[in-house]
Amino acid sequence: MSLTVAAGLLVVLGTGCGRKATAADCDLIIDRNVELQLKAMNVTEPATVDKRKTEMREAMKGEMGECVGKRITSGMLACVRGAQSTDEIDKCTH
Repeated sequence: MSLTVAAGLLVVLGTGCGRKATAADCDLIIDRNVELQLKAMNVTEPATVDKRKTEMREAMKGEMGECVGKRITSGMLACVRGAQSTDEIDKCTH
């Protein structure tokens, strides 16, 4: 799961317009990926989802350093929020 999330973080932040990504923006991308990946596995228990989000954020601390401060647009974030699958998130970030 972490490779998909990491790829999304690095791709989304390669654009030249928009604003600098905050830690909250980067957390959103990670969290949404986790939510959708678990949903695809029929895992919807809130405590389980929250635990996995925390684990992924911890596991991706290095990638977060590369994420924060990169360029991101409001449109990309809105797309990530509305995505219904990890494939859709990938499309948002390309």
